[in-house]
This record gives sequence, C-alpha cells and structure tokens, in this order.
Amino acid sequence: MSTIKDVAKAAQVSVSTASRALNDNPRISDATIAKVKAIAEQLNYQPNSSAKALSKGEVNIVGVVFPVTNETAPANPFQLDIIRGANTELVDKNYVLATAICQDKASLLKNVQAMVEQSKVHNFLVLYAEEKDPIADYLRKTGQNFVVVGQPTQTTDRYINNDNILAGRKATSYLLEHKQATAPILVRSAKKWQYEQDREIGYQEAMLAKGLTPLVYELEKNDPKAFFLEHPTIDAIISVDDINLLRFYNQLTTINWPTSLPAICFNRSRLLSLASPTAIKVDMMPRKLGAKAVQLLFNRKTQSQLVGFKIIDS
Repeated sequence: MSTIKDVAKAAQVSVSTASRALNDNPRISDATIAKVKAIAEQLNYQPNSSAKALSKGEVNIVGVVFPVTNETAPANPFQLDIIRGANTELVDKNYVLATAICQDKASLLKNVQAMVEQSKVHNFLVLYAEEKDPIADYLRKTGQNFVVVGQPTQTTDRYINNDNILAGRKATSYLLEHKQATAPILVRSAKKWQYEQDREIGYQEAMLAKGLTPLVYELEKNDPKAFFLEHPTIDAIISVDDINLLRFYNQLTTINWPTSLPAICFNRSRLLSLASPTAIKVDMMPRKLGAKAVQLLFNRKTQSQLVGFKIIDS
C-alpha cells in the first residue's frame, strides 16, 4: 500500500506539501494540487483518516445523543434504526459511533462534555429537540458540529426530519377514505415531543377538512373506560408512534375493550408487527434518516433536509 512519502517522492515535493495539496490547502498552487492528486490516484493512495482527524484536533468518532429515559424504558426501535442507517454511512467514512445515554439531564450533559473535552469528539447527532436543552446549548456555545434528527428549537440548528404535519394529515385521510372511519382518535403521550405535536396538527387538519371533530387520547392522562364511554362512536385509531400504540393496546386489555378497531401507526418496527399485524404502518424511513443525517453532518453548507415516508397497508 502506498504512503504519503511515496506520493511526495513521485511528485518531487516534500511530504508536508503533498499532504497540504491533498487537503486543498490554499497556500499550494492549483497546478501542484492537481499533480499530487493525480499521482495519489495512480498509486492508489488511501489517506489515514484517523491521522487526518487528529491533525485537526479531533477523532474520527461521531457522538450520538439520545433523549433522557428512565432505566426501565424499552429501547426505541425507531432510534435504533436511525443508528443503523447512520453507522452504514459512517463505515464508508472510516468513522465510528459513540453514544450518550443517561437517565437525567445533568448526567447527559456531563457525558457529552467528557466526549468533547477529553475524547476530542466534535461531531454529533442529536436524536431529539427540546426547548432550553442544556446539551444543545453546550454544543452551540462550544461550536461543535451537530445535526438534530427532528424539528429543532432554534432556526440556526442544522437538522434532518420528516414532514410530520403532512404525514399526520395523510395518515388520517387514509383511515377516513380507505377504512370509512368517521370518528378516529389520535393517541399520543404527554411528553410533548415536537414530532407528536406536528402529527397531531396534521390529524386535526384532516379531520376539520371533513367537518369531523378531532378526539385526542393522552396515555398518561385519560382513562380508557371513561373515554370510550364518553365517545362511543370511536371507530379507528391513529397513534403518533408504535410504542404509544402498544401502550394503548395494553390499556384496552385491562378493560376488556376490543383492539380490533382499524389502526394506523407511525413507524414500522418488528415489535409492532408481532403485536398488531393488522395495523397500517406509516414508514418514516429511519435508516434513510440516519444515513442522510451523517451526510448532512459532513456537508456544512446545507442547513436541512427532509426525508419522505410511505403508508404500508398489508
């Protein structure tokens, strides 16, 4: 395997000049840059990405910051699929992943600070967005390169996302048009995540466009028996994601209420397929989100990008 010394010798320049030329240093003439790159290609020279990163004061690691969850919370399959997509892209770039997962904000901030200050990690994917988030504030103030997966709380943050309002509207319209639903409820948590709020907006828009009354069921707040007794005409379910649909089904079993109502759910996890094979899925393309997030991370000229979705009824 050829080395940088081999390239420099063939180009009749110093090793430092060859290195600068391969990195498009403005101090090197265009002619020298073209010559060195041509010789590097002829010799099939592969740069050492780790050494290149270290020369810039960083390591070839991307930190992935998860939202705070308690110790007993199940792994989120959507986030895991994002990681799978991101890792596939990073392998080609000779980068690896490091994760920050904690049970409280103070610990999470300490974890991220250690990654930056001790491990020299300066590239991050943040898998959530919250107002007044100390982790995002730290990344901004210290000038880290990061991409939010979701809708950011500040317009200056770079992000990758789905159009969740459109997805909410399309999912609701699908139930109304293809399942003849007239009183579908939206099931969400009390977390007030931005993606939940956006999907609820889309649901409300689709319902009001048909002259129907939106009905929102909050898992931590509503009692299933009382809710169904108050709204006996409920004939379909829209869930903001797969985990919340499974939680809702679990609540229904405690009151012996049938779970056979037509249902549509965002995300397409295998867990959901086992628990509710008849539920219609809105595939939000998490692996593509992860891959595109990495591409965006290393393309600082681009501010944001949207990834599509598709409805799967089978």
